[in-house]
Order: sequence, then C-alpha cells, then structure tokens
Amino acid sequence: MSAVLPVLWLVAAVAQAPAVDGPERLRVLARDGPQAALIREVRDRPDDVRDALRQLLALAGSADTSPQHLLAADHLAAAYAAAWRDSFLLRQVSRFRAWSPVGRRAKVAADSLRLAGNKALGQSGVVAAMRLWRESVRRAAGIGDTAGIAAGLGNIGKGFYELRELDSAEAYWSRSMELAERGGDVRTAGNAVGNLASVHKDRGELRQAESLYARAGAIRVRSGDARGLAADENNRGLIAQTLGDFVGARRAFEAALAANRGVGRRGAAAVNFVNLGNLAALSGEPEAAAGRYREALALYRAEDDRPGAAEVWHDIGLLRSNRGDYAGAVAALAASLAIYEVTGPAPDVAAVRRDLADVRAATGDLQGALRELQRAEAAARHGGPGLLARLALTRGDLALLLNGSAEADRAYAQAEAWYHRANDGAGEAEAVQGRGYLFLLREEYTRARDVLEQALREQASADPRSRAVTRLLVGYALREGGDTAGARRVVTTALDTLRVVGDAAGEAAALGALGDLAAREGIGLTAESLYRRGLDRLGAAPAPSVSWPLHAGLGDALQSRGAFTEAAAELRAAATDVERVAGRLPLEQRRASYLADKWEVYAQLALVERARGRTEEAFDASERLRARQMLDLLARGRIAWQAADGDTLLPQEQDLRLRISDLTRRLEDASSGDGLREPNVGAAGAVREALARAQAAYADLLAAVQETKPAYAHLVAGKAATLREVGSRLAPDEALLEYLVTDSTTLVFVVTTDTAAILDLGIGRHALASLVDFTRGALTRPARGTAADGPSWRGPLERLDQRLIEPIEAAGLLRGKRALVIAPHADLHYLPFAALRRSGSATPF
Repeated sequence: MSAVLPVLWLVAAVAQAPAVDGPERLRVLARDGPQAALIREVRDRPDDVRDALRQLLALAGSADTSPQHLLAADHLAAAYAAAWRDSFLLRQVSRFRAWSPVGRRAKVAADSLRLAGNKALGQSGVVAAMRLWRESVRRAAGIGDTAGIAAGLGNIGKGFYELRELDSAEAYWSRSMELAERGGDVRTAGNAVGNLASVHKDRGELRQAESLYARAGAIRVRSGDARGLAADENNRGLIAQTLGDFVGARRAFEAALAANRGVGRRGAAAVNFVNLGNLAALSGEPEAAAGRYREALALYRAEDDRPGAAEVWHDIGLLRSNRGDYAGAVAALAASLAIYEVTGPAPDVAAVRRDLADVRAATGDLQGALRELQRAEAAARHGGPGLLARLALTRGDLALLLNGSAEADRAYAQAEAWYHRANDGAGEAEAVQGRGYLFLLREEYTRARDVLEQALREQASADPRSRAVTRLLVGYALREGGDTAGARRVVTTALDTLRVVGDAAGEAAALGALGDLAAREGIGLTAESLYRRGLDRLGAAPAPSVSWPLHAGLGDALQSRGAFTEAAAELRAAATDVERVAGRLPLEQRRASYLADKWEVYAQLALVERARGRTEEAFDASERLRARQMLDLLARGRIAWQAADGDTLLPQEQDLRLRISDLTRRLEDASSGDGLREPNVGAAGAVREALARAQAAYADLLAAVQETKPAYAHLVAGKAATLREVGSRLAPDEALLEYLVTDSTTLVFVVTTDTAAILDLGIGRHALASLVDFTRGALTRPARGTAADGPSWRGPLERLDQRLIEPIEAAGLLRGKRALVIAPHADLHYLPFAALRRSGSATPF
C-alpha cells in the first residue's frame, strides 16, 4: 500500500521571541531618533514593537525615576498609531503612566512571568509553563490589566493545546479573543482566532477552520502580524490540500512564503517550501517537488536546523520511492534517520523506519522490511494514533506479501481503528483498501469490489496515486467477476493517473493488468505489447513484485504462439525475481509462504521446456516446484528423528507443524463449504486466528531449531535435486516416476540410471483430483459386495492406474524395470502408490 506524505501544521505563537537586534534598534530610535524615522521603522518591523515597548515600560517601572524611558514609550506608541492607524499601544502607555509605582511593578512582573512561561515551555515542559502563565494572569487581574489577562489566557490555551485538551484550549482562546476585541488589542485577537481555527482543524471541522483562518488573516493585516498571517495562510493551504483544492493550496502556501520572506524568517519559509514540495508531488510534478525540497534544505542548513533538514530528507525519500528510485529513496531516508537518531524525537525515528520498511518491501527485501518495522514499532511506544495506524498498515502489507492473511486482517483492523482516532479519513480508506485486497486473495470478488469501491469513495480527498492503486484493485475484482469492459475502463484511468504522477512501478503494474485482460480475451499480440511496455517502463527499478507477473504474463503469451525459446527466457526471469525475494528470507517457512501463490511460473516453465525437448531443464523446473511440496508433505506427518533426552524443540516443531496443517485444512473447509451449505464465516474467522497464532509460534520455534539442530532444519527445508543426482541413486532395474500436475495437463518424468523422458498424460488438475478423491474414498471406505464382484476399490484403482501408469508402459518407458520409485505430487493427495497394480514394487522417493 502507498505512503502518505507528511505535512507541517503551524499554530500561531503568542508572544514569541523576536529577532535580537530589532527591539534594541526601536528603543534607540524612540529615545534619540527623529519621529519620521521611527514611524518608518515601526512600519517595517511591526513584530518587534511590542517587545521594545515592554522593555521600555520595564525600565520606566524600575527604581530609575528618569522620565526618558516613559517618554520613549510615548514616542514608540505614537509612531505605531501613525504607521498602523491603531491607538491601542497609546492607551496602554497612558494606563501605565496612571498606575502607582506598585501597580507599574505588578504590570512588569506579570509580563515577565508570561515570557518566562514561554521559555519554560521549551525547556521544562507544559506543566512548568502553565504555572507561570497562571501566575501572570493572577497578577494582571490584580491591577485590572485586561490586555495582560487576554495575553496570558492565550498562553494558557496554548498549553492545553500542547496537551491535546482541545475543549480547554478552545475555552481559554475564546475568552482571550473576547477580552482582546473588547480592549482593541488587534494582535492578541488575531492570535486567538487563528488558534481557535487550529482547534477546529484538529477536530476535522475543516470548513469551520478555514473560515476562522481567513478571519484571523484579515485581523492580522491590521497589525502587520506577518508571522501570524504566514502561519494562517500555511494552514489554509493544508486544509485546501486536504479538501482536494490544489490551486487554492498553492496560492495559500505561496502567500505564506511571501510573508515569511518579507520579514526574513528563513525557518518558516523552509516549512512553506516543504509544503509546496509535498503539493507538487501530490499533483504529479516530481521535478517541481524536488526543486522545492532543495530550497527548503538549503534554508534549514543556513539556519543550522538539523531536525528541519531531517524532515526534508524524509520527504525526498518518499518522493524518490513513489518514482521507483528505490536506491535513492533508501539513501535519503537513511540521511533523515541518521539525524533523527541524534536529535530525536523517537516518533520521527519510527516514522522514517516505517517508510524504510515500505521501500525495502518494494525492492523484495522482505526480511529487511520486517526488521525495519520491528525497530519502528519499538521506537513508537509513545507515538500518536496516526503513526501507530501507519505502522499497523505496513504490518498488514508485509503480512500479505508473506501470504499471512489472518495477520494482515488483524493489522488492517488495527490500522482502521487508529486512523479513526486520528481523524484521518484518507488513512482509514487505505486500511479499507487492505481489507478489500484480502477479499481478492480469498476469491470473494463481489465483496472485494464493494469494499474497494467504498475505499475509493472515502479517498475523494486523498492523493491521486493512492486512488489509482485502489482503482487497479477494483479492476482486478471486476475482471475476475467477468466484467472485462468495466475492468479495462477502471485500469486505464489508473494508468493515466500513475503516468501523470510519475510512478514507474505503478504504471508498469497497470500495463500488466491491461495485458492480462488482453490475454484473457485471446488478443495475444496486444498482451505481449502491454507486458513489454510494462517491463520497459519499470526499467532497472528493483521491484520484483511488479516484474515477476510481467515476465510470467509475457512468457505465457509467447508460449501461446509457439515462441518457446523466448517464453522460457521470460518464465526463467519471473522465477528469478520470485527467488530473489524469497532468498532474502532466512526462515524457510516464511520463504515457502511467500512463494505459495507463485508456483504456477515453475509449472509453465516445465511445460515450455518440455515443448522445446529439453528434458533436463523441465525436470529442474519441476524439482524447484517440488521443493515446496516437500514441505507440504512433511506437514502431514511426523519425521522419525532421534532426539536427545530432554530435547523438547523437535517434538514441539512436529506438533506445531501438524497443528498448522490441520488448521489449514479446517480453514479451507470453513471458507468454502461443502457445496450444499454456505461457508461458515464465523468458524473461518476463529480458525484463521488460531492459524495465525500457530504460524507465529512456528516461526519463532523454527528459528531456534535452525540454530541448534541444523541437520534437522535442513530436512524440513526441502531441496531441489538435479536429474543426474536422481539417476545416480537408482538401481539398474529401477525407474523414477515424478508427476507434475498443472491446470491444463499432467506431465510424468520417467528417469532411469542412464535415460530420462517426459510423457504428457493429458489430464488436468481438477479431473485428476476428482479421480484421486474417488479412489481414496473407495480404499478407505470399501463398499460391501459379493466375493465374485471383488473388492469395491479395484475398479477405481484400475482407472487411476490406467491414467497414471499404463500410458508410460505403452510408450515402452518401463521395459525391463521391475521396481518403480514414485515421487508423489501434492495434487495426488499422497495416495499410497503401493496400492497400485504394481503392488509391492512401488516405493515412495
């Protein structure tokens, strides 16, 4: 499933520390400079005026009785009134002049406490800051300082916002706004309104939030509050982006950038560049996005802001990943991680590791992905619901790649719940998409289509790439449901979107889906062209989960028109991609699990090699398939192994293996019904849960067995044998029969010490399975009859013998052979071949 680009929300600060030299310059001009120059400076530096005035009043309220500081305060307030047509500061100076020395000292103390609280917020945390802010409000109330009360209440609201207590934050900011508006304090009122907008934004009330941000912006213009205006415009842009209004979002981000650049705020401008880059990435403009990220990175470096640089590297990594540049993505994410591991915080470390897991999974390094995800989960113990949701989503995606549908189902449910808590509708839609994919894997195509179309509706405001991926899945559901026209329409729309956003891997997958549709309709040359276009678009990008189906589809298309040499090359490429992923998984049961739905490639390769007359290569493909079937065979019985006294690992391994085998069969029965009854959904869910627990326990146990009992671990791993190795183990009068069953036919390899041949038996998987099931039933539950009739199982067994053995004899391949060594196949249900007509001479291999 696709990653979501992070965004940066800004909450307007209340009484933030201004630039160092600004207030000092204003104080000097107010005391000694001409009033015209002071007015110009106030007009250019409105953010510094209040801090300069506070310092002058503090000096005026000290033991120094010189009137120069109060006169300078008068000059500064008058200049502000002239520059901004706002007499609020003149009234403040007049009130200060009217207070007694005790009142003046109380005013200075209240302001100092409020600023000390701002400093404590960053150094000691919210609790310490709130204590100082409350004391500031108490002292301001003691002298009737309405402006001081309003400012202090605004700070307390900020504290509650930091604690995520939104109702309390809203109450304090509402009161601050009322007092500020009543007293004509435009700047404090603008802060309060902007911060109330942030409360509505966090509740998901985006329309109300946007309206309040617009109102706050109009107020801030009146006081020259460029910082606050930039924060509001930035947040308006993020809301517009969430609502799908990319034009409005770009306009707002650019307005925020202009405001921040106008006052030289490089760090805030970098935030705007990051958001413009994210917007360009969502709009399918990857080059523009990369340029914006480079500008943000340069500004953060100039400010020596390492966490900011880490944020940009994280976004660059996501951009490169979405473009299929996985090596570049890993490098960028590693650069981000290196910074965060030094600076923190831990949730950011977890977020980057989670995205690294996604990239490694896309390149086929599933074990590396699992390792990164485990580290991310360890770092995210104190993360918010959004991060926990993304981690659960990735765990579900990895479980799907390993065919662990029960674990994936559980992970997607957790992700959906966490996204709901985070009020992230697009994230919830991604989790729903995962559930839809699970229904596809279970071949419940109608339910899959319904769930995926629900996800598509919920993704109305999501990025185009996520919607395109969902459309691909909807197309698959429609195709399997028989609606090829609808499938083609949906997949073509997805292809167009993926091409626009520059997602090479997604575009290749969409071309492959169209190729599958053409192949199903018998348009072989069109299918070939689409598969080749997909592989060309993918290029050298290491995306085996996309490339192996393209190679396999192209191989099938080539095979259908008799181009066997080219077909074999494509099928071998598909098998190589599959094994490249599986080879990185150290646990054999995980490797086998990954390969569980990809073995048809090997069967098709064997058929092609047989058509080319290359017996040895066909046998090699069959053996690679049978290595997995060996694991299935062992799962149905115990292995005779001498365990040391007190050794409990091996008995546990065999018990768990049998438990998994039993639960798997029960799940198949519960999910499919018996043809007369509907599937038992409740029972299937319980069995699936039990199976997931058993598989997890088996994974841990087998790791211990591999470490302490390597010889036994090798036995339960399965191994492919070459044709020469098999022949060397046979006696001169023995022949090996190895069956390869496919959907269309069954091949049998007849191997002796010095020869090998392939015979096509002309019976497909479903017909053979029905015959085997009938024969097994006759053997295990014989019907009663007369002695003259003979055993009831003789007829079915003879028919089976006629299909599996007699054609080989008729071809003269068993002449002079007194014993058969038969390698059973999973689709033969492990029928005891000693019961065949050559009873006593046939032995399992």
